[in-house]
Amino acid sequence: MKNLLIVAMTSVLVGGCSFLGQRTGEEALYSTLAVDENFEIRLYEPLIIAQVASEGSYMAATRAGYQRLTDYVSGSNLAGQTISVNPPITVSAGSKKPKVELTVPYYEEYLDGTWLTSVAMPESYTLKTLPIPSDSGITFKVLPRMKVAVISYMGYRSERMISKKADMLTQWVNQNDLKPRSAARSVIYDSPWTVPMLRRHEIHINVE
Repeated sequence: MKNLLIVAMTSVLVGGCSFLGQRTGEEALYSTLAVDENFEIRLYEPLIIAQVASEGSYMAATRAGYQRLTDYVSGSNLAGQTISVNPPITVSAGSKKPKVELTVPYYEEYLDGTWLTSVAMPESYTLKTLPIPSDSGITFKVLPRMKVAVISYMGYRSERMISKKADMLTQWVNQNDLKPRSAARSVIYDSPWTVPMLRRHEIHINVE
């Protein structure tokens, strides 16, 4: 590869609180293999994602997907249990559901006319132990170990910005003789209501 700083660094699973809407929570486990300014190559460990499809404009569809997944981890499931890095809380019928932050990051991808919103489930869960969603539109998928090219940016995101950053990442992948193995997807680290200038975003492309 050209002009890459090769590193060996593993992310940690952290827990924390919000500040102006920013979140720190359990984050999907990965190792950073190389860094080139705001580009990286990472190796993600296998994980389970919950996924939901929503139709409509980008902002409306992805916010709806985010809310449906948040409802699921906050107790809208047949077990009536919260899903987080903390021990589950059973939510009784008619009681107010606690707000549980999604594991970060969550993912957005446009496919066949719909927006897919996905989020990694906490590492302690398996397909057998995850509660069945009350929302039948939520499905689960096991992702294998993945090598991923990444571009990071901050601030406001839009379809135009996502497309621009995806083009930049695709160009970087090609310049470094990497072979793409997936379409670009948008990766979000903060809720839709975070102060825009503080939002952390990425674009990911799986590579060989």
